Amino acid sequence: MCIVSDKIKFCTCINGSVENLKHYWILYSFNKVKNFDCMGMPMMPTSMRDLSFEENQATLLNRLNEPDAFDVPLKFKAKDLLEIVINNTSDFHETFTYTFKFKKGKWEAEETDPFDIMNHFDEENSGKIKSALKKTTK
Repeated sequence: MCIVSDKIKFCTCINGSVENLKHYWILYSFNKVKNFDCMGMPMMPTSMRDLSFEENQATLLNRLNEPDAFDVPLKFKAKDLLEIVINNTSDFHETFTYTFKFKKGKWEAEETDPFDIMNHFDEENSGKIKSALKKTTK
């Protein structure tokens, strides 16, 4: 089970592609003129695979709306989307994705379709995540 830490930090410093990172975030901006039609294979959403989805989503939402969530101040615009990817295993096969939309000056949880993001949004920024998961004792 994967429990997101309330001390999570979104860092803007990366070298290379975020897909090579264990935990990462991607900021997308809405592009009303983008007309890119992309198709693919459907995947089961994180909300159906993560037993702690609601708890993790709430923790992330609270943290995102704190002023020090990111390592540098960023200016967000209405309709911006933030995708947070948490790797649940050491072999990178089971990732959990949480998406949030910026509305009225704050982040809100948003259920999105990956194809909607590809077809209507442009990647603006990305980075790694520090202190992503709570330390568990066994």
